[in-house]
Amino acid sequence: MTSRHHRAAALAVAVPLMLLLAGCSNDDDPEVPVVPTPGGSTGADGTGDPTQAGDPTPSPGSTTGVPEECGDLASAGEVAQILQAPMQGETVRVYNDEFLPDSGRTGRLTCSYGVPEVPPGQSAPPTPPPVPLQISVSGYVDAETAAGRIDPTVDAAQAAGGTVQAQPVAGRDGFLLSDAEDISFVAADDVRTYVITLRHGVVPAAAEPVVLVDLAAHLLGASATPTPTG
Repeated sequence: MTSRHHRAAALAVAVPLMLLLAGCSNDDDPEVPVVPTPGGSTGADGTGDPTQAGDPTPSPGSTTGVPEECGDLASAGEVAQILQAPMQGETVRVYNDEFLPDSGRTGRLTCSYGVPEVPPGQSAPPTPPPVPLQISVSGYVDAETAAGRIDPTVDAAQAAGGTVQAQPVAGRDGFLLSDAEDISFVAADDVRTYVITLRHGVVPAAAEPVVLVDLAAHLLGASATPTPTG
């Protein structure tokens, strides 16, 4: 396993707010091996190659109800355009479709954008640097199971002292969750749940909820940009 793969495997625990998202992650799921795969690097301008926006669909051959590639969610170029900030570094992919049958989950794709690259000949640091942006989509056996993951997620964020704000996007009920280090958007859409986590400081504070809503609209296939509530 390369140093890049070691770093990718640690990304699942690198974002503090993601640890609160038990409702979408299900602590009962087994810790099965996953194969992290780098999605590719951006250019010097950090924009990469934009692709056609639209409603994410499962990759060809997928039986999990979720995409298998980060480009099926959002390319680094699309992310940079929505954030109006460069995404220099790598896009790192972790895909998993092995879960206990009674967990209700069928698959999960996690994409980390702007991951600092390790220079050739050097080892990855023991503690991975913060990830600017992470998008996770999970598939479930039915829409009821997917929707049932959202309330526990919101409750966990509130119990941990985070700020919670209702934020519908594209006709789906969603929530903005914020703590000292990150701000996230969570929502369910049919048999899927989405979690978008943005580290504070990537964009100005006032723009954080706006760009999260724009990212959510992109993932959900919305044609118009909703206005954050509150």
